[in-house]
Amino acid sequence: MRDDIYIYIGKNASDPLIEYCKNHHLDKLMLVADDNTFAAAGKHLSEKLKAAGFDVKMSLLKGEEIVANEQYFVQVMLDTGNEERTFIAVGSGSLTDITRFVSFHTRSNFIAYPTAASVDGYTSAGAPSVIAGFKKTVYCQSPLGVFGDIDVLSAAPQRMSASGFGDMLGKYIALADWRLGKLLWGESHDEAISQRVRVAVDKCVERVHEISQASTEGIQALMDGLIESGLCMLDANNSRPASGAEHQISHHLEMKLLWQHKPAVLHGVKVGAASVICAGYYDKLRQISRAEAIKQLDRAQQPTREQYEQEIAQAYPGIEDKVLAEQEPFISLSEQGYRDLKQKIADNWAEIQAIAASVPSSQQMAEWLKQVGGETDLTALGFSSAEVKEAVDYSHLLRNRFNVDKLSHLCGINLK
Repeated sequence: MRDDIYIYIGKNASDPLIEYCKNHHLDKLMLVADDNTFAAAGKHLSEKLKAAGFDVKMSLLKGEEIVANEQYFVQVMLDTGNEERTFIAVGSGSLTDITRFVSFHTRSNFIAYPTAASVDGYTSAGAPSVIAGFKKTVYCQSPLGVFGDIDVLSAAPQRMSASGFGDMLGKYIALADWRLGKLLWGESHDEAISQRVRVAVDKCVERVHEISQASTEGIQALMDGLIESGLCMLDANNSRPASGAEHQISHHLEMKLLWQHKPAVLHGVKVGAASVICAGYYDKLRQISRAEAIKQLDRAQQPTREQYEQEIAQAYPGIEDKVLAEQEPFISLSEQGYRDLKQKIADNWAEIQAIAASVPSSQQMAEWLKQVGGETDLTALGFSSAEVKEAVDYSHLLRNRFNVDKLSHLCGINLK
């Protein structure tokens, strides 16, 4: 558990932030906000900091949607100038990631001042970014502190809280995928961190009614869960505890929207709907006997390098080299290695089914999402059936990870 990040979620968060900055001699500050977050919290915070004697500058980002990409990284750097300042991200996901990226690459520190309980990345070190059209997590640094005003957080649009709740529900998939990765692909795994994430998401589910009402108790529970998830990623030194097949489906769709110059859809809303799909995979896993699994494994043939290259070129034109690099460990698997993998699946089928049993049913996941006003179907978010199918078919190629969908795409287990 990290104890070097100061965390305050409560009333009048600007007051403990001012005290923290005074105690740590952070006299020159650079606030990063957009029009919405400036109105929600940035204007008030800026005024209070100036009244307290701080040297405050503001980078106010403009645009229909703010994306963590090269355009906004450069804008914040130019607005800051050649000065040493402590950055304060006033906003949610993208604004925090932009600030994290810029502060790290200018050898500065930053503080998170969230305006919505919408993402789990406030405390993490990773900045999910779009670099040359490819969505990837750039590891940068964690914040000095997170200061969330519960009144501001509770006043955020309900769709923002639904996004945060969807992001948390995705942890059920991510944790099961992480266990599969350890069991079948030899990925490193930390059971203590896994248990911490499970407790965090369970607590959010227990408060689903309060979250749906945007009560201070519900939003506090949601923020606690999101912050703990970020801390777990920080302790694991990667996003594995909180991101599995459901996030890769979301990442695929995010990149498609960018390439098509279409408006973004909230990350956690997509993750929640994708989690319903992935929970369906685990539903199916629980129904497949070992004997049937062995039959399917016997029929499965190892994909060739040419097949990988064709699929990647079709799904990810222009970034084929990056995706191929991610998939190289799977592509270069020897024939004996492939046979060993299938045998490992057969030998460990009981444990695979136990992992599947840890995931709530797709029906239950959908019911929880509906309670908080989230969407349960990606087509309801504006994606066509063909786009959803493409994401489901190809998103497993985005990361060098053995998630539940690898059982189908690589090993022939029928999960549909």
